Amino acid sequence: MPLALAAAGWIARLQHWRLGIPHGVTPEEWALAGNPIKGTCPVCGTAGVRFSGFTENLRESGACSQCGAANRQRQMAFALRKKLRLATRRPLALPAGCRLYNAEISGALHAALAPSPGYVCSGYWGDEVAPGSTVNGSRHEDLEHLSFADGTLDFILTSDVLEHVSDAYRAHGEIFRALRPGGWHIFTVPFIPQMPNDDVRALRRDGEIEYLAEALYHGDPLRPTQGILVWRIFGREMLSRLEQTGFSTATMQVRTPDQGILGDNAFVFTARKPPAGRGRRGRWLS
Repeated sequence: MPLALAAAGWIARLQHWRLGIPHGVTPEEWALAGNPIKGTCPVCGTAGVRFSGFTENLRESGACSQCGAANRQRQMAFALRKKLRLATRRPLALPAGCRLYNAEISGALHAALAPSPGYVCSGYWGDEVAPGSTVNGSRHEDLEHLSFADGTLDFILTSDVLEHVSDAYRAHGEIFRALRPGGWHIFTVPFIPQMPNDDVRALRRDGEIEYLAEALYHGDPLRPTQGILVWRIFGREMLSRLEQTGFSTATMQVRTPDQGILGDNAFVFTARKPPAGRGRRGRWLS
């Protein structure tokens, strides 16, 4: 056996041993059989935690025993740490001078970032509310009409949000406007890479919803009894339209079992607004 193949085999065995998984069993098989995965959580930065409770919907399950973060929240934290160059075994804190907007007001990722001075978050409380207003103690923002001034944010996080926006590409344009040159939009959406075009399920025409397919709803933490409409499922069209907006976009297919991130559909997108040259503060913009 070639030496490189032998070394790869021993590395795989060592990784399985560290995760507490028998050799020959994939992490996904082990987790779906009801067994916890051991590792370090990229959301809370805690080593030696257990990720358990995985279901067939891997992205939304597998809670961290320390902070409760699910698989998808760990994907987002993994990507953000990469851009901040922040080690996994540290609190997920923003550097001085870094301003980050997160389009959610609950969950483990929100809780980890909330103590940072540069952190801003919002919910969505309806079309009739003015962007930037406060509702029930929380900021309201409409991604199609953000209240932030041009070029004032270093990061924007949207995790499975844009499929619930009637005009997702108008929202991408607003995100581009609000980011500083060199800033990052880190996001997840339902994405099917084999699909060339977006699956547009509903449109807004003259203030009314026109359904192009059977109405599909996802759970909404702000309105748990109602759910929230899915306007589109994204295909490769999204990447070309982001390029037209001005973004440089990378697709990260994250699978890091030792950080509790499982599954073959673990896509995180990092869209960057072009830098404006040297002299911008913050190493995350370099």
